[in-house]
Amino acid sequence: MNLAVFSGTSDGRRLCGHLSACGVPATVCVATDYGGAVMPAMSGITVREGRLDRDEMTRFLRDFDTVADATHPYAVLVSDNLRASCEELGIRYLRLVRPASGGGETVLRVETTRAAAELLNKLTGNALLTTGSKELREFTAVRDYKTRLFARILPDADGVKKASELGFSGKQLICMQGPFSRELNAATLRAVNAEYIVTKDTGGAGGLPEKLAAAEETGARVILISRPREERGYTLAELAELLTGAEFTERESVSAPPRFPMFVQLAGERCVIIGGGAVACRRAAVLRTYGAAVTLIAPEIREKAGGVSYIEREYRENDLDGAFLAVAATNSREVNAAVTREARERGIALSVADAPEDCTFWFPASCVGETVSAGVVSRGGDHAAAAEAARRIREVLSSL
Repeated sequence: MNLAVFSGTSDGRRLCGHLSACGVPATVCVATDYGGAVMPAMSGITVREGRLDRDEMTRFLRDFDTVADATHPYAVLVSDNLRASCEELGIRYLRLVRPASGGGETVLRVETTRAAAELLNKLTGNALLTTGSKELREFTAVRDYKTRLFARILPDADGVKKASELGFSGKQLICMQGPFSRELNAATLRAVNAEYIVTKDTGGAGGLPEKLAAAEETGARVILISRPREERGYTLAELAELLTGAEFTERESVSAPPRFPMFVQLAGERCVIIGGGAVACRRAAVLRTYGAAVTLIAPEIREKAGGVSYIEREYRENDLDGAFLAVAATNSREVNAAVTREARERGIALSVADAPEDCTFWFPASCVGETVSAGVVSRGGDHAAAAEAARRIREVLSSL
């Protein structure tokens, strides 16, 4: 099977993770550089970046016999072009479909983005827009949009530029990479004093339940843009099993083998941390505890500690020169992905704060006693269990 995956969602990345784990090679197509940056490096998965029109798709797909369409449920033109190209070439076309949401009594349903803007024009109060940078132009028709509307978009350079040109800038523009928890959504709604949240029916995998729960918690109304059409296809689990013959499992699962707790000597070794937030600063302090020569690089640094070398600027290529290990802990997925690429090319051990699948080592909760050291990492993302285990181990070590 010569497989091409068109990915525009987290489900596309998860599908590729399953393909890689099962040894099924594929070429995954993403529309933008940012899409390539958030696609983890995976064995057997080749990433192609760049948008394709109908004719370009047809030419590109001549070397494939199967296409998995994991693009966004609102990217109808892309799906239509893919179907048409596959039909012309006689290629098997498989659509990954996210289940839609039923919404609720407090949800205001509209058919289009324009209808959502028209509704906001009839209402008063602030609104948080979570529909993406491509949809922002429609909302410039809303009365007082430069003060009433707050747009949350991906931290993509092109998207930020377009949003700024439309008048969304400063505190009106929130650049973040999901997934977003109920707590984070609620905090954002409170921070901008939003009475409404505008979103698409992205389903469970797209974070809609967390938005609905946050709206209920804060008393905000949900303006939900319905899907352009109903589609037939496969769920993520069904498509993953169809393509590999193996039951779908997440790459990071408790059923995976435990991580080997290898302890190494760091005294005098160069360790580079990219990022200046709370996580980066904590990890710098931990590495200093083990005698490492720590360099932290970031334009803004939350807290400085003795014994750490600080370089106050953006990350640059070759910043990992001579490093024994590296940590990527910025709030930008694009920067963390660039650090990941450099570390992989140089064979440098790497911990990535927001992408466990990219790590070649996992940064542990450090437990240091008088004569005994221990480290704790979670399996399946159970960080609360790891923190509790580390607390108990520290209590034991303090009595030795």
